[in-house]
Amino acid sequence: MDWPVDRRTGPGRRGTDQVRPFGADQDVLHDIGHELATLALLAESVLGGPGLSEEARTRVALIESQVARLVDLVRGTPVTTPVDVRALLGQVVAVAAAAGAPVGLAPGEPVTADLDPAVLWRVVSNLVANAVRAGGEVTVAVVGTEPLVVEVVDTGPGFGAGPPGRSGRGLGIVDALARSVGGVVRITPRLPTGTRIRVAFGVVEPTDGTPEAT
Repeated sequence: MDWPVDRRTGPGRRGTDQVRPFGADQDVLHDIGHELATLALLAESVLGGPGLSEEARTRVALIESQVARLVDLVRGTPVTTPVDVRALLGQVVAVAAAAGAPVGLAPGEPVTADLDPAVLWRVVSNLVANAVRAGGEVTVAVVGTEPLVVEVVDTGPGFGAGPPGRSGRGLGIVDALARSVGGVVRITPRLPTGTRIRVAFGVVEPTDGTPEAT
């Protein structure tokens, strides 16, 4: 599957996106939240219906969970709570795999961490999407627990060597989200090819707003 190109900037951007009246963004978010709630109800009704294959049921359940996360994102209310980290990572991996991406979750012990699940979900989802676009196989893993460290590794051509213009925005979002919870993003090459990105959560370390490349 070819992951969609971000057209919110550049030649593909619609002229109406550039200037909005005061308060219009909140109105749009309200409408998006309403439509997402409708999608959640539709997904629930499909799951409750007869005749669904197990594969179809799994895919609809993934859609339902993604819609629920989008609703939380639109509401924009930060919540710190104990999170089953591997279960959440598994959901991100399952969604990508269902779309045909070569993504896997490395085996490991259960891990629980106190953080905002929406932040973790957005961080890992963006990293996985970038890694898939880079090419090769992608592996997600928990490589540290105190503090929590999540790793996304791909076997693509390496950071900066893949298709141009696709990773910058995602990494910027990841870095901003990580910094919002005291996190640090580190980018290193994976030999012989590929990129390794680690995000440590709850680390008190100054950053300049750009993911560190070492």
